[in-house]
Amino acid sequence: SRQPLHRAPATLGMSDPDDSSTTVGTCVVQYKMPQLSSKEEVMDNCKRICETMRRAKAAYPALDLIIFPESSSHGVTYDKDEFLAKAVPIPGPETGLFSAACKDLQIWGVFSLVGEIHDEHPLTEHGARKPPYNSAVLIDAEGNIVQQYRKMFPRCPSELSYPGSGTHVCAGPKGLKMSLILGEDGKYPEVWRDCAMKGAELIVHCQSATTDQDQQVQAAKT
Repeated sequence: SRQPLHRAPATLGMSDPDDSSTTVGTCVVQYKMPQLSSKEEVMDNCKRICETMRRAKAAYPALDLIIFPESSSHGVTYDKDEFLAKAVPIPGPETGLFSAACKDLQIWGVFSLVGEIHDEHPLTEHGARKPPYNSAVLIDAEGNIVQQYRKMFPRCPSELSYPGSGTHVCAGPKGLKMSLILGEDGKYPEVWRDCAMKGAELIVHCQSATTDQDQQVQAAKT
């Protein structure tokens, strides 16, 4: 049987995580939420995210996994027109940048894309028939998107995204079984339980707001 994996968070001021077959060196990035109004600004921001990845890998050569918070790529948006204007496909140019960085640095990454064009009703010259998803992706060290998650519980009525339909589990760095969830999903014990019952050993909860930490801790313990 596989040996249990040990958590080894890599944050500024800590030593390099252990480079072993049973340790996943992880960097959880505290990324300032940008204010972006166009796809061009989103792409520039994604390039800054890639530069943050390079700096983290240079500081911690044994780094295996880097995680960015919800809304870090597209910024926080509550304007419908702006939200639709910034929507992108997955895969697309933004994930292309992240994939190239992961492959170049030989690390895995979790990235947020608040505004994935709805797959059944994409944007057209007449607008969108359904709003975009709020999505997160897990990209492996070869640049492949191995998990794509769509937020199931957007905050109503302020959040504009279309809800996703389920959780996923896949093998992550060194075989660690991983699930992704986003924001408001963390308030519902059923979401965590669903991931765990599917075999997740690590549930990555990407979030842009931290106003309900006590509630989320309690939900995670339930």
